[in-house]
Amino acid sequence: MRLVVLAITVFLSLSSSAQEITSFEIDPLSRNINVVYSIPATTPEVVTVLCSWSPADKQEWKPANVMPLVSETAYNMATGDQWNQWHGEGRIVERRAAGLNRTVVFNPYPAAVIDGRVQIDFRVELRGADDAALGTAQSRITADLRDVVYIEDWSKVIQSDSIAAEGKAWSYRSDYAATDGMSLNDALHGYIDAEHELPALTYPLDLKGHYAIYLCTNPSKGAIRLRLSGDERAEQLGSRFPREEVIWRWTRMNHQHLVLRQTHGYSGWQHAHIDYIKLVPLTDTHVLELETRYGGAKDRLIAGYWEPYSWAFGDNVTETLQHREPLGAFAEARVKIVDTQIGRFGMKSVYETRLTDQLLYSTIGDPIGDIVQPKTDNVGKMQHFTNTLDATIRYSRDLMLMPHANFGATNCYPGTPLQGDFSLQHPDWVRGHALRYEVPEVRAYILSLCREALEIGAPAISIDFCRYPEGIDTAETCTQFLRELRKLADELGAVRLVRIPILVRFPGTGVRMAESFDYATWVKEGLVDYLCPSNIQGRHMHIDMTPYLEAVKGTSCMLLPCMDALTWGLPFPGPFLWRASQLYNQGAKGLYVYQADGRILGLPSDRRHMRMLASSAAIGRFWYEDTINRPKRSKGIYITPPHEFGKYHGWERIRIWTEGVTFGALEVYIDDVLVNSVAGPPYLVGTEDNASDNVIPSGAHVLKIRAQDGDGWLEQTFNITGA
Repeated sequence: MRLVVLAITVFLSLSSSAQEITSFEIDPLSRNINVVYSIPATTPEVVTVLCSWSPADKQEWKPANVMPLVSETAYNMATGDQWNQWHGEGRIVERRAAGLNRTVVFNPYPAAVIDGRVQIDFRVELRGADDAALGTAQSRITADLRDVVYIEDWSKVIQSDSIAAEGKAWSYRSDYAATDGMSLNDALHGYIDAEHELPALTYPLDLKGHYAIYLCTNPSKGAIRLRLSGDERAEQLGSRFPREEVIWRWTRMNHQHLVLRQTHGYSGWQHAHIDYIKLVPLTDTHVLELETRYGGAKDRLIAGYWEPYSWAFGDNVTETLQHREPLGAFAEARVKIVDTQIGRFGMKSVYETRLTDQLLYSTIGDPIGDIVQPKTDNVGKMQHFTNTLDATIRYSRDLMLMPHANFGATNCYPGTPLQGDFSLQHPDWVRGHALRYEVPEVRAYILSLCREALEIGAPAISIDFCRYPEGIDTAETCTQFLRELRKLADELGAVRLVRIPILVRFPGTGVRMAESFDYATWVKEGLVDYLCPSNIQGRHMHIDMTPYLEAVKGTSCMLLPCMDALTWGLPFPGPFLWRASQLYNQGAKGLYVYQADGRILGLPSDRRHMRMLASSAAIGRFWYEDTINRPKRSKGIYITPPHEFGKYHGWERIRIWTEGVTFGALEVYIDDVLVNSVAGPPYLVGTEDNASDNVIPSGAHVLKIRAQDGDGWLEQTFNITGA
């Protein structure tokens, strides 16, 4: 999309005198105003830019709600401190910008928008060391935003009798204090208790044509679940920071109302909250450009991991029809193979099995926030009232998806509510947490579950040896099991008159126990149809695919290299799509995305970037646009935050994104000691090998990163803590 429709240029003088600005830029998608200014060639390497605004001719200056012009990747990796400086103080740091044009992105809403119009004076000041004044520029900015629809007054919902100023389940207040972080000191809030759901609300609309829909919440107050009245699926949405506008989607709004629902978490119903909604009209040209950017002709096969267990952990799944909602999101993301995990061998299963025990009661999960072992009944409730596998198969057929019944190779979860009866009854068939595949009775048990899944109607089987490979003792044991599984699949396939595909995810080069998986023999004997070499946790994310490409060359087996979409993996969209581009350039005809559900059912922006994977042209376009726009963006270095409890653990890696400079040499130092240096991406602290698990010692440290910028270096430091 061509975001700039008019040009605004502020020339900073080295005196305090202001200069007129004769034109300005407006982003047609967000209606933010871009202010382009020139930084004098004599300025130092680091300068502070202070932005303020005043009603025209009033000299009533206030900090402007601004941010530097940066990519979506940098924006996603920005910290809360940066957000507060940009949007609360109007303060931006520019690095190595002498003699360059820079841009601040100004959101005039709400204070600078009066009756739908903007008519203000805007000021840019440069400050150097010790707050020394380096230059000032000022100009008049006007804009007509009367076609933008803002929804602030939530008392206008159709169910107005459900809304009160206070004391009811839903309350709309317009008397919040300025320190509460609401746009116009008003917001909608709702909560009864964890056991009881609020009634849905409908805000009436009468709009025609395409609109971009933004929302704003205060994360300390809660989030909201939204859908349009014509949608099948509601999405849980919220801002990361107070006063942050988040784009939800763009769509045709004819005959649509807005439906608001309460959010649900592992502990029950959550506090619902929304500040405001913004709807921006779009032209057909704008819509076409957006759809092209995030679409493109499909020429790659994408498989995505889907874990109903995790979905139910945070939702209230009591009706079979609810299973269609996440699958609709997978279809929207153009993920063709929906690799549906229905259990790990040795644990209680999460499907309608009658051959082993189902997970019907309470269980515990991975850490959520400050809770190390959260407990929930939600997963068991899903099994009480719905058939997970059968529903997945039926709705996938409707949506033209290819569901695979996925089993984790083995994890018995000893001593937890997840442990299955089979491992309890046969402790001698268990090694550590894993069933022993060398035991014939274990393989027979496993094959019986695969047969049951196929008899329920699964069109394909998937085995995940990567997450927990310890059930395999030798490569021959694994190959023997796959021969038996292939025989079973062919037996049932003969009845169906089709070949039943088998997908195998297994440890790739460098990953623990990779030597126990003889993928070349699998391919040679025709045992598997999809080969998915994979990393595990935050390591080995850029495995060389050359030997795997050679193994499948000239065969019917398809290589789907695994990309890890876990939140502590590659940041979205830049580093993630860089890896996709690398794999496509190496010859991959598709990808397997582990934990794809976290991205597809999470942020709408993540789902849009997942959608791009099905088109090599879309990936190429992304990097072409990055090359064009990179010199215009403010220079900076961004790092991934710790995944848990504010400290970096050995299994995660600090990923690095450089902004505003060409990809090139990068150096990493911890406490002034060089850790690693690379000629180009991927950028991270240390390496992806297990040897870097201790690269960040426990305790507090100073991380210094230097990125080559022409004939100099862009340098930033960060305070970090190792676990």
